[in-house]
Amino acid sequence: KEVDGAGKGGKVEVVTKETPFYGESGGQTGDKGKITGDGFELVVEDTLKDPTGLIIHKCKVISGTIKQGVKVVLEVDQDRRKATAINHTATHLLHTVLGNMLGDHVKQAGSLVSPERLRFDFTHFSAVDRQTMDKVERKVNDKIRENIKVRFEELDAEDAFKTGAKALFDEKYGDMVRVVSIESFSSEFCGGTHADRTGDIGLFKILSQSSIAAGVRRIEAVTGSAAVLLTQAEGKIIQDTAGLLRERPDSLTNRVEKLLSDQKSLEKEVDRLKGKIASKSADEAEDEYKTVKNIKILSKKVPIDNPGALRDLADKFKDRIKSGIVVLGAVAEEKALLIVVVTKDLIKDFHAGKIVKELAKEVGGSGGGRPDMAQAGGTEPENMEKALNKIFEIIEG
Repeated sequence: KEVDGAGKGGKVEVVTKETPFYGESGGQTGDKGKITGDGFELVVEDTLKDPTGLIIHKCKVISGTIKQGVKVVLEVDQDRRKATAINHTATHLLHTVLGNMLGDHVKQAGSLVSPERLRFDFTHFSAVDRQTMDKVERKVNDKIRENIKVRFEELDAEDAFKTGAKALFDEKYGDMVRVVSIESFSSEFCGGTHADRTGDIGLFKILSQSSIAAGVRRIEAVTGSAAVLLTQAEGKIIQDTAGLLRERPDSLTNRVEKLLSDQKSLEKEVDRLKGKIASKSADEAEDEYKTVKNIKILSKKVPIDNPGALRDLADKFKDRIKSGIVVLGAVAEEKALLIVVVTKDLIKDFHAGKIVKELAKEVGGSGGGRPDMAQAGGTEPENMEKALNKIFEIIEG
């Protein structure tokens, strides 16, 4: 609602007869800055443009009291404005480069231009491969180094369309439109703020590429000092990693590939040794069998960390037991693993799948399987002993 004034600490929306502030529109975020006058100061936290074109400054009163009808001085945060402007100009360069490299089907499907970064959505039917993305980045930087003058022209809408400048088909344009051109390379309808020359951008660096909808891709990027800081940070990571591995940066890929290969070999060897140890425990498990109602039962926790190895070990125990039920439990990555094996002569009376479901309840999980073999998992490995002991209750009936 309209108010006559606002004092210190008040949140207020201010409209002035004229303003240098850019109101959020066309994907570009609004300016920030301050408004001052006789005895008062306001911080402009955001600037919006309403559907009628009215520019609204969203402010907080820092000191004094602002009233209707007073004269004010409006000051835009120039650092934010410049950072936003170079990101906007970089977006135009990116748009044109993508069209030139990927094809005429590339159309803008949305954008966000802020002081921190730029985001550009475009129509394309598949992910752009890394080699092409690198080439896109290089082409944009080529245009930046050419230091091309950015030109602005107010034209009658009909004449503007005849120039071939890019326009958004879902955007409503008035009788007069503003065309932003970068020599003969790029020309677009745009009301946003821009750099004076492409060289002002300094450096353009792509952060990521992703899919946001069917046939729509998104590129996020940074420019200027943000791009320099990012490049330095990535370089430091490479240098630090090379130092840890005592390798030259250009040899890192080969060294990491070798480390991964060695790790995989070691993991296979560990699995082999675990299997060997488990097999030995199967050979020595005779005194661990218990007999309930004339049925031989082995129920124990074993040092296995994957379902496949657990199955192999259960088969070994089954071969040793000849006639009976084998229940094995293991813990892998803080999860409980269970397997139940019933020898063929007993499956008419005992179903492994039904037994393992009952045991799994004790470890907060579920499972199932065939009459002769079934597996389960759970999220409460601390209750493994309860699960392993429950088999005796089930057999007792």
